[in-house]
Amino acid sequence: MKHLLIASLATIALISCQSANSENEISQEEAQAYMNFGDSTFAVEDAFSAQELMANFSSAGEDTIYATVEGPITQVCTVKGCWMATAIDSSENLFVDYDYEFLLPTNSQGQNMVMTGFAYWDSTSVAELQHYAEDRGASEEEIAAITEPTGEVKFKATGVKILIPSEE
Repeated sequence: MKHLLIASLATIALISCQSANSENEISQEEAQAYMNFGDSTFAVEDAFSAQELMANFSSAGEDTIYATVEGPITQVCTVKGCWMATAIDSSENLFVDYDYEFLLPTNSQGQNMVMTGFAYWDSTSVAELQHYAEDRGASEEEIAAITEPTGEVKFKATGVKILIPSEE
């Protein structure tokens, strides 16, 4: 009987220690708070930068590549929040849209985000480029200077998580 009591107490002690350790193991996503837009079921760990995505896209030899990408929001549609861009490098941005499945806050420029979806090659007409320039608040002269379509890699996001700054 004495052995049974000791074995029971030892089992209870092990179980309680185990659950205490589980509570201390917090994922990166739980440690940081995000505002979620669209499909928010994706994990933020192991996300690529836009520059890494571009390198993977060009070396994959595919016309579409699915990925999770993180980085700062460098531009956002100031009218509705219907598109955004994130930096590839200091002079180039990755254009991101989401087909009106969701809209981002129009003041989210400069905030860090993580998104999931797919990169693909596409061309953008002069009319679209001028519309995007108007959305971001470009001057009439800047809009009129757009006279050539572009071909570029774009990103179709199915979900975006914007990091809520901590109050440290």
